[in-house]
Amino acid sequence: MFVVIVGGGKVGSHVAKLLLEEGHEVRVIDSREDILVKLHRELPAEVIHAGDGTDPLRLEQTGIKRAHVLAAVTGNDETNLVAASLARFGFKVPRIIARVNNPRNQWLFTPDRGVDVAINQADMMGKLII
Repeated sequence: MFVVIVGGGKVGSHVAKLLLEEGHEVRVIDSREDILVKLHRELPAEVIHAGDGTDPLRLEQTGIKRAHVLAAVTGNDETNLVAASLARFGFKVPRIIARVNNPRNQWLFTPDRGVDVAINQADMMGKLII
């Protein structure tokens, strides 16, 4: 499976490592210099792509047209929604997973906006408690 991950922070880098260990092909896009340095210590160079995960050209250069999954896992809900929408509606990626950072934004992460699975940690934790 070919997976594009937008966001190379703690979540993105961890997901990338797990997928690579399972033999999947992965690309991680991030624009932050400090994160890119960290990623180069943790992941193979061909996995890491510097740039904006909401830029259609950058997504194309990363291979989004052949992706089976896009995971938008940045710390910014707006970025995750834009990346998800571009992947689904612009590039026809079959499966979109997006991280919800602010629980108040959960309502935005719907199939109509391109998101198949929205991961909201606060909501999950609350549901596990009750």
